[in-house]
Amino acid sequence: MNIIQLHYLVDVGELGSFTEAAKKNLMTVPAISISISQLEEELEVSLFHRSRKGVTPTPEGKKVIQHAVSILRSIDKMKKDIATLKHRNYGNILISTIPGLVSKIINTMLGFQKNYPYINVQMFEGETTSVVNQVKNGIADMGFVSFSKNQQDPSLNWQPIIRDQAILVVHKSSALRFKRNIPGNEIKDETIVLYNDPYIKMIAEKFLLNDESNRLALVTNNVDGLFQMVTKGNAITIATEYTLNSLPPYIKDELISISINEFTTVPNYLWRITRKDQENSELIEQFTDHLLSQLT
Repeated sequence: MNIIQLHYLVDVGELGSFTEAAKKNLMTVPAISISISQLEEELEVSLFHRSRKGVTPTPEGKKVIQHAVSILRSIDKMKKDIATLKHRNYGNILISTIPGLVSKIINTMLGFQKNYPYINVQMFEGETTSVVNQVKNGIADMGFVSFSKNQQDPSLNWQPIIRDQAILVVHKSSALRFKRNIPGNEIKDETIVLYNDPYIKMIAEKFLLNDESNRLALVTNNVDGLFQMVTKGNAITIATEYTLNSLPPYIKDELISISINEFTTVPNYLWRITRKDQENSELIEQFTDHLLSQLT
């Protein structure tokens, strides 16, 4: 029995799936299955009921999982105590972000961990509502979203990072490519793809989808798939300037951005959000400072 086996055991129990536990731990399903089987052989009990719908803990499995959780907590506390005694920083930073910021966070993490090797950074990527909820529910220590001022949740702290703007994005071969700005009534007979975000969908409904000649072909959380539809399928989309500027050059070079008349006067920002009822640790503030130095 080892610590890794206990981690796998707890993850399988919480997720109810070898597949999901494998994804979480960046392992193969057979590796997770073998680890659990070895633990069952050592303890001489069956820990899970297995079926096509997933796995559920047996009564013995529930008891073992309870002990595993307790053991892992004790190990985590031991590591923190040792790190404190050695005057080393130890802990976790959980960040939730909209697409476009991932590469910046990874670059910050790589530099940050040279000075703080005992800091673990975990990142969640999702649409705006998901990011806000993860911060509100304490799943993430901080989040990054693109919002206008009038959409702010008052239960959170909102720190503006950079001013952003919603733009129409088309392929460089599109008939719209020569437009520097455009009103909504000029968009007709277009195939539209959207990122699954309430802010983006709100703009699309006001700007694009009120004309029946336009067709909404795809709503997705997959940024790569979205811009593939624009570059290869000659679709159009709405994005923020920051998201567009964060794309790899080989994709960005295929795209043209056009200002949307109706929304150029609506202030929009990339925000850092944190909970009002929880003070940020010094490490989180230091990590944020490192990250913001790349953004501003």
